[in-house]
Amino acid sequence: MTDATSTPPALLLHWPAPRPRSWLGALAVVASGLAGLFWFHLADFTSHFKDISGDAGDTRLIAFLLEHQWQALLGHAPWASPPMFYPVPGTLGYADAFVLQGLVYWPLRALGAGVLTALQGSTLLLNALNYAAMAWLLRRVLGLGPLATIAGSLLFAFNSAKFNQFVHLQLQPLVLLPLMVALLIGVGRGAETLRPRGVFLRLAAVALLLDLQLLSGVYVAWFFGFFVLFCLVFALIFAITRAWLLRAARVHARAILAAGGVFVVGAIPFALLYVPVLRQAGWRSYGDARGMIPHWFSLVVMGDGNWLWAWLEDVIPPFRDQPFYWEHRIGLGGAVTVGWLLLAVAVLRAVRRWPVRARDGLGTPNSAHFVAILVLAATAFYALGMSYFGHSPWWFAFHTVPGIKSIRAVSRYPIVLALPIGLALAWTLDALVARASRASRLALVLLVAFGALEQVGTRQGFDKAAETARLQALAVQLPKDCRAFYVTSPVNARSTLVSVHIDAMFVAQLTGVPTLNGYSGQEPPNWRGLFFLRDPAYLGFVAHWVRMHGLRGKLCALADPD
Repeated sequence: MTDATSTPPALLLHWPAPRPRSWLGALAVVASGLAGLFWFHLADFTSHFKDISGDAGDTRLIAFLLEHQWQALLGHAPWASPPMFYPVPGTLGYADAFVLQGLVYWPLRALGAGVLTALQGSTLLLNALNYAAMAWLLRRVLGLGPLATIAGSLLFAFNSAKFNQFVHLQLQPLVLLPLMVALLIGVGRGAETLRPRGVFLRLAAVALLLDLQLLSGVYVAWFFGFFVLFCLVFALIFAITRAWLLRAARVHARAILAAGGVFVVGAIPFALLYVPVLRQAGWRSYGDARGMIPHWFSLVVMGDGNWLWAWLEDVIPPFRDQPFYWEHRIGLGGAVTVGWLLLAVAVLRAVRRWPVRARDGLGTPNSAHFVAILVLAATAFYALGMSYFGHSPWWFAFHTVPGIKSIRAVSRYPIVLALPIGLALAWTLDALVARASRASRLALVLLVAFGALEQVGTRQGFDKAAETARLQALAVQLPKDCRAFYVTSPVNARSTLVSVHIDAMFVAQLTGVPTLNGYSGQEPPNWRGLFFLRDPAYLGFVAHWVRMHGLRGKLCALADPD
């Protein structure tokens, strides 16, 4: 590898030095984070943790999957095969693996917490870490002031788009994203002074964190990787950033390639889990994703539980006509939206003055160049992932970008883009605070408070103890000598099909008897008929499934008490 002393001085990426610590500022950052966590988990706190935020669908599915992995760690179950969709193996690959959440959930279970309590505790702690990681990035790594740190961290960790996707808990743990950004900034800052080993270690850490994110939530990892690709494209467009990037790539080529190898090796568990599922079920079609591509109104809708903007859903006629309208609640509020539009315009005006051809004396990129690239990349991502009069440029990406066919809910990308949006707006706010008068600073404080208030909403939860008792009572009804079972449900039952399937999965987990039923992001081939368990043809599909897989032994039917 090239010795560090041969690295051109122009490789240094300039950032402002971190500011002196202020105990008052630190206290404000911590207090704001606690307030954001309280608002985000209002249903948990106001019930004194008797209720858990979420619903009877995906929230319980994730509890089931995490508990299955805990049982696998204890040696009671095969890791990749939860007791659903019996007898198909590897069914964990039909969902996210939730490993990051498991790293908190499993110790809580070891300490004696119940299934739903451990899920609740892991979600709370990881959301707190989301805020802490972003605050650390903004305050300690980038050297921003307390107000900018609070604004960017609250937006990243507790924004409305993320709040509206709370039941999809794989989208909640984002703590790895600021850590990866901090490591990449460290490489950029130290490109002049770091030895090749230091560059490799930082990039290898990024690679392993991305592998961990893939095993925790595919959507978050893929959207983050796609955004980084956007950043690289824009960095190569402009001469000043292109020259720096290409010099850095040449100097540290071996470290970059070695870190790429670390990523490939670290991705082996992910491949072992998901490649067999891909071979069985194949990629998703564009038609699967089309209904979840955002429209213009998606950018302003903030959910029917939002404290300030819930009424918008009723005054936008096309909103509820969407097949998956709940996926279109991705607004980030008026303060953030207007602020971002103004910042994007300012960046577009600024980059027009950047040199378009590489020449001597270009200078070295600084924090302003970095922020401009973030703004351009995030804005372009939004533009690509939007629907215009029934058509979307996402169609072109869908048919060209590797891995994109695993993405169905396109509208979830703002949850990840809240990282660059929060970072860029925080950087801008910090610059404004430094130049503002006392009265103007007060106005900026009030603006940040209003932007935070816009994110707040109300969410329902359900009683943990009652749900646990109900499932245990249902499990007792299953005969002891069953080889496997399936659930039946009356036509006029009030519970949803998803809820009944998840009931069956929990009964299987509690009794050790696998179920033909199941629920996940995907499903085995030829299983679909078993989902509609109130259809008159349901028992025929069960019989066909039994014959197709050659099942032997006693097959039991468990009646849904609803």
